Amino acid sequence: MSIGFKILIVIFLSGIKFMFAIPLSIIKYDFTFLQTLLFSVVGGVLSIFVFAYLSDKIYKLIKKRRQNKVKKRSFKKALAIKTARKYGLIGIAFLTPIFLSIPIGTYLALYFFPEKRKTIPILITSVVAWSLVLSVALTAF
Repeated sequence: MSIGFKILIVIFLSGIKFMFAIPLSIIKYDFTFLQTLLFSVVGGVLSIFVFAYLSDKIYKLIKKRRQNKVKKRSFKKALAIKTARKYGLIGIAFLTPIFLSIPIGTYLALYFFPEKRKTIPILITSVVAWSLVLSVALTAF
């Protein structure tokens, strides 16, 4: 497999399921600390921007589909609501890369805190911080 393809996989996976991208990058692909940090941050940040600007369309689509359905509560949804009420945007941003996934976390953060100029930088900070923590933790072994 070519190095370019490996980089694209890590970037794509960072945008969808962040928690799996960093171990894959370090353990399977033998990327360095800086490569892992760079590719995971790029993927996470790109995903935040894509889902932030699609969030309005996603919300309208979900609202239209839910008109006739009974609402179900999942564990992740309940966790997100409790976190938003108790810890606010910082709490959702903290949970987003690891527990919620970036698409779901971005959508929820913008649903509860719709001011994009404030919400997006906080989400980006969370992605960078988690990427740094996980990259350091996994390259130290």
